[in-house]
Amino acid sequence: MQQRYGTSCPEFLETSWQDAAAQAHRQYKFLLVYLHSADHEDTDQFCHQTLCDPTFTHYVSENFLCWGGDVRKTDAFTFSSMLHVSRYPYIGLLSGSGNRTKRVAASEGFATPADLMQVLQPAVEQHGAQFVADQADHNERELNRRLREEQDADYQRSLEADRERERKRAADRAEEEARQLAAQQAQDAQRAEREAVEQRKADLASALERRKASKKAGLQAEPAAGSLNTAAIRIRLPDGSTAQRRFLADQPLQVVYDFADSLEGLNSLKYSLATMHPKVVYGSDKLQQSLSELSLAPQAVLLVQPHDDD
Repeated sequence: MQQRYGTSCPEFLETSWQDAAAQAHRQYKFLLVYLHSADHEDTDQFCHQTLCDPTFTHYVSENFLCWGGDVRKTDAFTFSSMLHVSRYPYIGLLSGSGNRTKRVAASEGFATPADLMQVLQPAVEQHGAQFVADQADHNERELNRRLREEQDADYQRSLEADRERERKRAADRAEEEARQLAAQQAQDAQRAEREAVEQRKADLASALERRKASKKAGLQAEPAAGSLNTAAIRIRLPDGSTAQRRFLADQPLQVVYDFADSLEGLNSLKYSLATMHPKVVYGSDKLQQSLSELSLAPQAVLLVQPHDDD
């Protein structure tokens, strides 16, 4: 591609799209996919004016890994069929890898650099936070692993020193046995704590399932679209997912909590609902107030704020 359209084009990974997605996932980046159709009338103009635009190329290289494929080849053709591509040139933005690979943005047909930026930037803003969280989790696991290795190394050095002292001084044997007993007791205590943590997690999961089932069964019928005196409430969960439902404006806030309790993505027994702008928390003291009294009609977005750690 660089031979035909110049050296300012994005640098594409020379591998399968699956391997490229896995590589991007390991680097906590999105994968930008370009499907090239040499026979399409817009392809040359798109490559010259958009794909190889220096500003666009710089943005892509700073934020994504890139994979490109010619739909005349089996790999790219199969991939385009899987994505149900109907027009070319095609740009897609993927996150994840393997069975968890998902498309978060796409553009079909000719598009200017500005057009693509309007498609890509919102997707990056919406889904990029998960990469930051995943990388933080990875760094924390690596730190814990290194600490464990250092602790294991320290333990082995200490044990070797104990063995040397045992060989030199038989009198130290009793002290060493006492130390080993203390270490075993500490391990038993840690194991018991881990088991207690797992049991608490299991109890939480069971309680959540019971509550979800009960609240789902008790939900009243949703008012029809276009009904008067209603409130459209969108609930944003901690994982970023959302759910929306209509309620009668004179219903109490309790019905919104009941709906939130029924959601599959809610994993907290204790939480509160709040708006961000302005910052208002709708706690238990407001459960019996109507949605109109709380200024949540005709529509509002409520964020779930978990309190299970309180």
